[in-house]
Amino acid sequence: MPPRFTSSAPLFALGGLCVLAAAPLAQSAPAAPAPAEADALPLLREYCFDCHGDGSKKGGVALDRPVADAAGQRDMWFSVWRNLDAGLMPPSDKPRPTSEEQARLRLWVERSALHLDPAKPDPGRVTLRRLNREEYRNTIRDLTGVDYAVQDNFPADDTGYGFDTIGEVLNLSPLLLEKYLGAAQEIVANALSSNSFVSGQLFPQGPPPPSPEARRAYARGIIRPFANRAFRRPVDSVTLEKLTDIASAEPNFEVGILQAFSAVLAAPRFLFRSEIQSAADKTGFSVPVDEYALASRLSYFLWSTMPDEELLGLAARGELRAKLTAQVDRMLRDAKCDRFVQNFVGQWLQTRDTTSVPIQPRVILNVKKNDEAEKFFSPKVRESMRRETEALFQYVLRQNLPAEELLSAKYTFVNKALAEFYGLPPVKGPEMQKVPLPPQLHRQGLLSHGSFLVVTSNPTRTSPVKRGLFVLDNLLGTPAPPPPPNIPPLESAQHGKSMSMRELMALHRSEPLCASCHARMDPLGLALENFNALGMYREKVGNTPIDAAGQLITGEKFNNLEELIGILTTSRKHDFYRCLAEKMLTYATGRGMEASDIPNITRILERLEAAQGRLSALVLAVVESAPFQRTRGQDAVVAEN
Repeated sequence: MPPRFTSSAPLFALGGLCVLAAAPLAQSAPAAPAPAEADALPLLREYCFDCHGDGSKKGGVALDRPVADAAGQRDMWFSVWRNLDAGLMPPSDKPRPTSEEQARLRLWVERSALHLDPAKPDPGRVTLRRLNREEYRNTIRDLTGVDYAVQDNFPADDTGYGFDTIGEVLNLSPLLLEKYLGAAQEIVANALSSNSFVSGQLFPQGPPPPSPEARRAYARGIIRPFANRAFRRPVDSVTLEKLTDIASAEPNFEVGILQAFSAVLAAPRFLFRSEIQSAADKTGFSVPVDEYALASRLSYFLWSTMPDEELLGLAARGELRAKLTAQVDRMLRDAKCDRFVQNFVGQWLQTRDTTSVPIQPRVILNVKKNDEAEKFFSPKVRESMRRETEALFQYVLRQNLPAEELLSAKYTFVNKALAEFYGLPPVKGPEMQKVPLPPQLHRQGLLSHGSFLVVTSNPTRTSPVKRGLFVLDNLLGTPAPPPPPNIPPLESAQHGKSMSMRELMALHRSEPLCASCHARMDPLGLALENFNALGMYREKVGNTPIDAAGQLITGEKFNNLEELIGILTTSRKHDFYRCLAEKMLTYATGRGMEASDIPNITRILERLEAAQGRLSALVLAVVESAPFQRTRGQDAVVAEN
């Protein structure tokens, strides 16, 4: 049985911790010339002022204020840029600018309203990031071999911008701090029971020597490599001596080492992804992060864990940047990349919620007994739906396919349970297997995946609003504004009449407050109405045939889901690329996108489109982007809200 030990050492006083959360700074005008306001004003007056100028302020947006006032409205101008890039404004029933005029307006927003210089991309704020639960669990397992039950011992992480990797929300409460202290000692004690840990970490060169000085040197030699790996960079001499003091204060050598190890696991440099950079290395508007920080950014992005020996070795030799492409390729092929697929896709497409979202299969299937319904829509089916979407993403990524294949794939991944649920030809076993999708099943890409269809439904029925909003938010990157308060339930509009979902939505959309947003959401949601709340295909609701036809706000018409997918993967493909790029960059950098990121997003999109949309090329473009590679220097002067 491992020895019991306690620690009174000041675990959070193990040397300085570099906090890189930048305070808001003022903006300086770029040196490069920008389009004049006079160039844009005629276009704004012709195409925009009917709704957003000359006294009109639709949606709270007025575009006829002087550019000098733009500094306080950066979020608004970022939204204007997105709408221009997506061609959403003006609506398709209004006079619309030509492609050349649209490009001029977009450039004016970037260079004059927002003062962005593409030659000097802003890497953005770097907020100190605590390891989230998954990252902590994976790091502990890779460092000590202990699989610590984080779900049982730590509270769920907060999320921001849809992800639990966001530095601003990964706070450290007093309760969580106490749990980390207890976890550190429990983990080290459990690790001691592993013979490989004892021989490899505690006594790599045999029993400790008898003399105090020799024992101290021996302890230092044991602590140093452990702290180096835990801190993801070489431990400094001051901190190393403090850890050696902790070990030497115990009469029992083994207990002393355990005390030092537990101090490492409770130290800020382990719990937070600190990026220590000297002032001399931070001169300039933006500067590259050092290679140890780059190794950590890379490993937590693609593996959700600490850098391995190869990454740290390259960082130590200053060779990581030079060999970055090869390392990204290696990491994508490694089994640990499954964590990226699960964690990114699980939050971007909300597949994590598939197994827990409240749904009432008995009502949806119109059967009498819950047991009968649960047997058909079982926990195995739910779990298989989650795995289906992750398997498709992983396949597209590793086969170097275009990102739009996620939407257009005429194949999917199923196991025995999911094949039976979808009505596919039988397959054997619980493992996910690639199978073709017969045309008669009307399934294609992730919009027909059970995971998407279930998490965007209400407990007892479909929700065209949720489905349409999901597509806008997560696939097109053009979210609708939040609804006004006190909106009554959709069913209340029936007034005792039997109405189809399309009729209900049309009645709801007749309300002036609801019309503009629903014109964007409803066609997308109603195109998916052939799939019920469990993701099963149907031609009718009751005796009423389903009409899946619609028209996007940008003018494209479609008759069914297949035609809509054709639009999303051709004329609206750029929107999908931009949305996916923003989501992946948010996940990778741990912060939301801001107006200052427009040049970064644009550069990533240029690289993605040049690579024919290959998903692996997007990953590399994110890794090589300014926000991932660099940090703001001491001379950075950037406007923020």
